Amino acid sequence: MNEELTELAASGATALVSAMGTDLWQEAKRLMDRLLAQVRGSRRNELSVALNRPSTAARGAVDAGAVDYWTEALAQLLDRDPDLAQDVMALASLRSRERPDIVVQVNSATTSGEVFAVQHGTQHFASGPNSRDSRERP
Repeated sequence: MNEELTELAASGATALVSAMGTDLWQEAKRLMDRLLAQVRGSRRNELSVALNRPSTAARGAVDAGAVDYWTEALAQLLDRDPDLAQDVMALASLRSRERPDIVVQVNSATTSGEVFAVQHGTQHFASGPNSRDSRERP
């Protein structure tokens, strides 16, 4: 399979798993059901069961194991039938109206470092006993 279809499978899987537990789930499930309707054999049944399995991820969280599973599943489907690319593309382009982009954020700090991070909102800072020295620069 070419690199473009591999990336499309990963994007579709990320969009599908990101929608689990959110208001986008019904639309993502509808798009995936439409894609699975074109698949024949036991693989269709296996993926339908997996699609209807409840997600263990918290609302809005992305389960890396589920992304890997669906990436592999979509890659296999696209490898067998590249014409499914349009349906996977529709799934990959699924975005919330409130949050137009799915954002994956990884924060870390070492050696007593601090991380101040926020997504889709505003973060306010106030001086206090635990705040950094105002003269200190990161």
